[in-house]
Amino acid sequence: MNRDFMMMLGNMFGRKDNQGFSQSSMQELAQRLQTEKDFILLDVRTHEEFNEGHIPGAICIPNETIASQAVSQLPNKEQLIFVYCHSGMRSMMSANFLASQGYTNVVECGGIMDWHGNLE
Repeated sequence: MNRDFMMMLGNMFGRKDNQGFSQSSMQELAQRLQTEKDFILLDVRTHEEFNEGHIPGAICIPNETIASQAVSQLPNKEQLIFVYCHSGMRSMMSANFLASQGYTNVVECGGIMDWHGNLE
């Protein structure tokens, strides 16, 4: 799915500029993972997808369950959180949800299909 189309869909779901999360490409994510120190790398695909391969260091909270798991697994609402999924749609929805819950440092990174690094 085209990233511009996904961003348009994100806007339809209430995502507006300065709405509490920012966006980054997978290439930018790869660079930031080398320099950032205190962050969470959040994969919002299903556990089955996660187990088939994920970006090293990621944790899995599926988009379908993020509403019930965010508070217990992501207690610090100021924590830097990079969010990704397969193509970018679920990460957009999850980033929007986290921002709506008061998370202040969320970066939506699109889909693992654009990741060019190693997988675990």
